[in-house]
Amino acid sequence: MSLPALANWDETRDALHQIALVIGAIRVACSDPLPNDLHFSLDLRADGISTTRMRCGGVLDFDLASLQLNFTRGDRVVFRLDAAGHSQKSLMRRLLACFGDCGYGIRPSMKHITSETEFAIDGAVAESYALALNAAYTDLARFRAKLRGFMTPLALWPHHFDLAFIWFPTDKTDEQSDPQIAYGFAPCSPGLERPYYYAYAWSEPTGYLDFPLDAPAQAIREGYVGLYASYDALRHVSQRGALLEKMLLNYHHSASAKLRA
Repeated sequence: MSLPALANWDETRDALHQIALVIGAIRVACSDPLPNDLHFSLDLRADGISTTRMRCGGVLDFDLASLQLNFTRGDRVVFRLDAAGHSQKSLMRRLLACFGDCGYGIRPSMKHITSETEFAIDGAVAESYALALNAAYTDLARFRAKLRGFMTPLALWPHHFDLAFIWFPTDKTDEQSDPQIAYGFAPCSPGLERPYYYAYAWSEPTGYLDFPLDAPAQAIREGYVGLYASYDALRHVSQRGALLEKMLLNYHHSASAKLRA
């Protein structure tokens, strides 16, 4: 099945990214630190993104179809908040007020909560991106299941708005210092304005590791440096998952051998 075209989606993409940063800031403020900064990540659900369970015992979700934030405890919805009509800053203010009304005093970092421009979200495009994200999750999870060794969970990272996990070749598993390979799906990067799948290997002595790549992957050597496989080149491929699995496994075999050497 073909994936959505995601045409004319820049404003919707940027608004969803800003909302993810709001949800991410709430999760960090309400979570204990985790290895490899996993408390900065979000969970992907079929209908959107989620903080998973926080210290307060609740979960904050964002539904990409309804454009609603939902805070639940157990099976009970504590409050709902529409994102439409807000800017990033006003959404955070209203969200904190809703938490306050329920007895939760939350003080998130406002470092990435900077925009006062009203969200311009096309609801149909937001739903299409939910389909694209879930397809990417399935593709990456299928590939991840073929790997052995220590890996971080497959999660959505609000800062870059990418879906990713890290694989480590040894029992040393600190992303800041130890050899690793990152695999993921990103909506864009500077100089790469369309969505793409990626992989890059890193170790302190050598940095990026360059290897022959299977089509449609190509090596990017400026800005983002690593394997790049365009969403647009893959979205009509009937056996996309199998193609991605083969492409990434071949890269993994070459890169992991080098990292272990």
